[in-house]
Amino acid sequence: MWTLIYEYKQSLRALKEMKADIEAKRELSEQDIRDKTLINSMISEMDFAIQWMVSGRNPDARRGTDRTGAYTLDPKLIEAVVPNQMATEERKLTAHEQWLLDDVLADLTVRERDVFTLVKAEGLTYEYTAELLGLTKSSVQTYLERAETKIFRQKNSSLFVS
Repeated sequence: MWTLIYEYKQSLRALKEMKADIEAKRELSEQDIRDKTLINSMISEMDFAIQWMVSGRNPDARRGTDRTGAYTLDPKLIEAVVPNQMATEERKLTAHEQWLLDDVLADLTVRERDVFTLVKAEGLTYEYTAELLGLTKSSVQTYLERAETKIFRQKNSSLFVS
């Protein structure tokens, strides 16, 4: 799956370069205007598809039935957040475990949550995570450190996570 996401991101970059080439022209012909409109549409669709693949859910759905399944894709995340819980095989998270994850991860930004999930739950390297998300390795390290600090703070202040 991550290879597909990487390929989509490469295509998205190529589309943005094509758009920049058209915008760099002094005068736009009718064909250039049509091309720019089409490329903008393609960029929007590509970005939507990437967000869907990365999050595992519809990016337009802010709340709803799919929200409960956000963390059922990889239960190793519970082990990364609560070390005394072992995830030996893939299983569906219980409602309590999902609630704990939501509580602990609530303060993380989208980027911090993505980096934390990829590195800690999926076991990806910093380099590969950086490549997938279009970041530098040091940015991945920074986001991971911020996420771990926030999670540590939330675990220590929460009444529900031990």
